[in-house]
Order: sequence, then structure tokens, then C-alpha cells
Amino acid sequence: MSAIVPQHPIVFLPGFMCDGRLFQAQKASLSRNGYLCLDGDITRSASIERIAHDVLTDAPKKFALVGLSMGGIVALEIVRQAPDRVMHLALLNTTAHADRVQEQRKTQICKVAEGKLSLVMQEELKPNYLAKCNRTSERLNLLADMGLKLGEEVFAQQSIALMNRCSAHDILPNISCPTIVMTGRDDIVCTPEIHIELANAIPDAALSIIANCGHLSTMEQPQIVTNALLALLKQTAPTAQSTSTGPARLRLVKG
Repeated sequence: MSAIVPQHPIVFLPGFMCDGRLFQAQKASLSRNGYLCLDGDITRSASIERIAHDVLTDAPKKFALVGLSMGGIVALEIVRQAPDRVMHLALLNTTAHADRVQEQRKTQICKVAEGKLSLVMQEELKPNYLAKCNRTSERLNLLADMGLKLGEEVFAQQSIALMNRCSAHDILPNISCPTIVMTGRDDIVCTPEIHIELANAIPDAALSIIANCGHLSTMEQPQIVTNALLALLKQTAPTAQSTSTGPARLRLVKG
């Protein structure tokens, strides 16, 4: 049986201090299904607006967009800047709110500038990213490796971009492409309540909250996320499972 040849490539945007390995399971599966998977670079600028511009400069004319955490924040800004170029949208473990932890970020930037990047990753970031049941040495080591390879300069740039970002709530009602909003039931960084609000604000968005999953759904429940992306990419019109006049349908997916 021949592979499906999609109309549009997929651009993946990772979270804070993460790289394309965050989506390695999804990219492997989607590639086997004939999809061209591309990693968006969110490491070159210190504002969400400029990062979105960087990604758009590198991206194909039309594409599907998958963003997790900071990647989801950038994805919403991309939709703001170029809505006609985004054909499908997956917002994973993310938020449309302006930053709520600015003082914490300032403290972390100072610690990293003193050479304590590894310590900040180990003590302040990694414990919040994964549900307790998913804190394996393999996942924790991958998180550490991604962060340390990106380094101090990227930490500062991404922290500043997140700290100074604006709310994206104003664009949510205008999103017209097929959209899915997903998070983990145990996500303490971007809580399920944030995602319910997010999905309800986007016309026809589907919402999934995954059990046994924290902030990094693509690593913690990779097959569930992959299946959801495959289903999303097959849509050519807004999902029929919800309506633009009613609340988004909540689907609790068991891990």
C-alpha cells in the first residue's frame, strides 16, 4: 500500500529549552505515513513576534503547525501574522495568556548567567514538566540534554520572549483551520482549565485531556498524541464534533 502524500508539510515548534527531539515519536510515525516533517527554529530571537517571523521566513508557503508549550505560544503568533498559511493547528500543553511568572523568570535568568543552567534545569524546570508516573531516567536525561545543548544564551532569549509576551486571546475567535487543543490531566505548568478555556474560545476546536500525562504530552503519551495528529491532518473542514456556538467537547483520553 502506497504512503499518503499530504498536501502540506508539518512544522513542529518545541517547548522552552527543548528541540525537535520532543516530537521524535510523532515525526517518525507521520513520516512513515508520507508527511514531510520540519522543525521550526525558535532559538534565534528574544520576542514571540520575532520568533514567529523567523519561523514563517523558513517555513513552506502552506503548512500544518504543531506547537507545544512555548511552541504553542509561537504558533498562535504565527496564526496572527499569517493566518492563511496555516492549514491545520495543534496546540499542545500551552496557553494564550500573558506571562504570569515574570519574577521567577528574572531570577532564573540571573542564576543561568552565573553558570547555573544545569542546576536550574534540574531543580526548577524538569520536576514540573513530567507527571510523576512518567519521570523515567530516559525522559529526564533527554530533557537535560536538550536544555544544556541549547545553552545559556537561548535560555535568556526564550525567557525574555515568554516574559514579555502579550495575550493571544483576541485572535482565538478568528482561527478557522481545523484545530485540536491537547494537554495532560497532570499538567501543572499549563493546567487543563487553561486548555478548556482555550478550546472554548476557538471555533470548532476539539479538546483532549490525557490521563497519566503532564506538560510534555508528546514524550509522555506519544501514541495518543500521534493518533490525534493523524486524525487532525485528515480534516479538510472544521470538526463536526463541536459547534462554534457551543463549548468545545471535552474528551478524557486514558493513557
